Amino acid sequence: MKKYKSKFNTCVGPSMLPTLKSGDGLIMYDYKNRDEMKVGDIILYPHPEKPFDVVHRIIKKMDSGVITRGDNNNQIDPYTIKYEDVIGKITSAKRGSTAIQMKSGTIGYILHRLLIFRKFIKPYIITPISFISCKITESKILNFAHNCFNIQIISIKRNNIESYVLKYKNKPIGQKSPNTNNQWQIRFPYKLFIDKDKL
Repeated sequence: MKKYKSKFNTCVGPSMLPTLKSGDGLIMYDYKNRDEMKVGDIILYPHPEKPFDVVHRIIKKMDSGVITRGDNNNQIDPYTIKYEDVIGKITSAKRGSTAIQMKSGTIGYILHRLLIFRKFIKPYIITPISFISCKITESKILNFAHNCFNIQIISIKRNNIESYVLKYKNKPIGQKSPNTNNQWQIRFPYKLFIDKDKL
């Protein structure tokens, strides 16, 4: 039976989003040999050129070592990690009081490919939606629903600069300040319904 050591590291940076977030505590397993390493595993290894460790996913195994990539990275890492340099496999992450099991092997690799696909396809989905939502907002066609939202305007003054926060159900949904040219910036989808002229 494999023994999971209580080695603990902390994730830093966005390269493994959304699988891992900065500040996540990482629990690691020591590989017994290179045959245990599978494409799709998340591993910890020292960067070959910089003085820090990296947490990325194995996407290819070769005789000379493994090729890695972050779940949020546009490119494959431009180096090969020797098997003997791999520190271990990340098996779970502690985020606050929640323990999250990491997907590895074939399932991990499929998840990685889906995340990369989502990253590249997202602009093609977001751009048309953003264009349509802007047109709806400009037309004010849905502003009749404005009164259905029990919204509050909170005034905040710092360093003699006054700004405003728009809240709905105790959640901030917009703001107005000198940084926004004193114009209301309201989050989607609320901007479709809120009539700025009534604020």
